[in-house]
Amino acid sequence: MRLLRFFRGELADEVRGWVAEGLITTEQGEQILARYGLSLEGSGRTPLAYRVLTALAIVFAGAAVLLLLSHNWDELSRAGRMAGLIAATGLVNALGFRQWVRGHRDQAVLWLFAGGILYGASIMLIAQIYHLGEHFPDGLLLWALGILPLAWLTTSRLLHALQLLLAALWMMTQWRYGLPWLLPLFAGAALYQVLYRSHSGVLRDAALVLLLIWANGLYAWSMGHYFSPPSGIWAAHLVLTAWLVLLVRGLTLTQLDHPLRGRRAHAQWATHWLMRLALLGLLVFSYVGAWDEFIKAWLRHGLPLQWWLPLVWLLVAALAWQTRMPERSAIIASAAGLTLVLLLVTFWPFEGLALWLAVGINLLLLGLGIAMIRQGMQRGVSSRFYGGVVLLLLLVMLRYLSLIGDYLSSALMFAVAGVILFLAARYWQRHDRRNDRLQESADVE
Repeated sequence: MRLLRFFRGELADEVRGWVAEGLITTEQGEQILARYGLSLEGSGRTPLAYRVLTALAIVFAGAAVLLLLSHNWDELSRAGRMAGLIAATGLVNALGFRQWVRGHRDQAVLWLFAGGILYGASIMLIAQIYHLGEHFPDGLLLWALGILPLAWLTTSRLLHALQLLLAALWMMTQWRYGLPWLLPLFAGAALYQVLYRSHSGVLRDAALVLLLIWANGLYAWSMGHYFSPPSGIWAAHLVLTAWLVLLVRGLTLTQLDHPLRGRRAHAQWATHWLMRLALLGLLVFSYVGAWDEFIKAWLRHGLPLQWWLPLVWLLVAALAWQTRMPERSAIIASAAGLTLVLLLVTFWPFEGLALWLAVGINLLLLGLGIAMIRQGMQRGVSSRFYGGVVLLLLLVMLRYLSLIGDYLSSALMFAVAGVILFLAARYWQRHDRRNDRLQESADVE
């Protein structure tokens, strides 16, 4: 269904046809199109095919300009080369602003996108002409800074994606010379676009990942471990990432009941994926060996983070407590549990602690699986029901693989797993039939 958002113009035409043929009423057609920001009066956007063909035409035109400059490159003086690059960049961007003033937003964005590409090429070529490559990441920074105002003005997801890509490249090349302090500016602009202007899962995911990488890099720089990270530094980065994920989860919890549907969609996305990420981490730490390695690495390189634990827990708890959502108790408990485990590992790393922690994680996973099955049965949500079943089966399989077994025990384990899946499928089939009968009875009444 998300793919339909890329073909909104075509969807509007189809719905108009349904209304004309009497398949649906006018009110139903309006309700369908309202979900995608459209109406029966007009599609609200230029058709996708036109935008794609126009973008290709602009790309070919830009390639023609660059080839023309390249053909006469050796015959031009330094000043002539620079003037030609500036003129070509200015011309393409001027065409974009001309379309913008006329109200042709989609065409303006495409021309400005081509102008942004020429702007970056001009920076690199002018730096080559005058031998200005002493600190080459600055070229990427200037390129990203030049695209950012255009993205902000036009609220274009395409231009925001370009500035975010350039900011990522600048961050990766800047690390060896110094901390890329301006990265939050570019990521923040992309997140503002997603939250307050137009929905974009790509921008949201890219901005959050870049901020996560930047925060881990900031910690590495503060500890002096960026150039030659020790083998055990992963434990500190893992804890830092876990805290950042909890902070994001606390923020999204405040948006689950937001009046804007886009905000709720982003919050639900974060809820689903962060839960899956948490389950994956718990499965990894259901092994005693994982805890043994973590405790050793944490005691060597993670102790500087321990002083921030109470502060971060209070921040997560404050974010969660602002809402009345039932999930807030789970977030607060997760933050408290992580804090307790880290304090225990730091101040009381007794022999056998890894075994007790692994047993606790296995019991927690068992409880989560049962709770998911129970919620699925109570709310009639098949994904939650089957998710709990799969989690329990996966837990059983992992526990078996960590032991030594023979063919007969393996066959027995898979047979039991098959029976559990079959019984789950039968239950849900009966559940669906019961709902159908209730619906038919309601329709008759």
